[in-house]
Amino acid sequence: MERFCFKIRNMNLKIQLLRRRLIHPPTFLILFLSIWLSSCSSGGIKGIAETPTVQVHKVEMGNFNLSGGSAVFVLNITNPNSFPIPLTGFDYGLRLNGIEVANGIKEQRVTIGAKQSQKLEVPLSLSFSNMLNMLPNLLRTRKVDYTLGGSLHFPWIKIPFQRTGAAAI
Repeated sequence: MERFCFKIRNMNLKIQLLRRRLIHPPTFLILFLSIWLSSCSSGGIKGIAETPTVQVHKVEMGNFNLSGGSAVFVLNITNPNSFPIPLTGFDYGLRLNGIEVANGIKEQRVTIGAKQSQKLEVPLSLSFSNMLNMLPNLLRTRKVDYTLGGSLHFPWIKIPFQRTGAAAI
């Protein structure tokens, strides 16, 4: 009987040591964040931490003149999670009739609330020198084919977006 009690006490000691190692706060936090971040890059864990969605809501072509032109694109960002997520910035590129006329990277800190959508408006200035390359095609077709692409930057992932379309001039 004494031998049996020693084994039980010894086993309880091992279980207590094991619990202390597994519940060690810094280790648990690192393990949790690693699993969470890897799950976000693969689409997330349904119902726990899901990847936000990005859609190009609209693209508005502004005025064109000899010095350049302008455009505004609006992104709709949806957070499917039950916690807010911070947007840290974005990068973008705009091609008109196959020629890149604008690109950039912008840091813009915005928090998207839990289970909410938010629109992000991005104004673009188009340079004359880049637009000069597309002028012959523009005069011939009287329309602008555009491709807008880029990615939103979150602390743990970049989410790409793209939209193509045409606008008559």
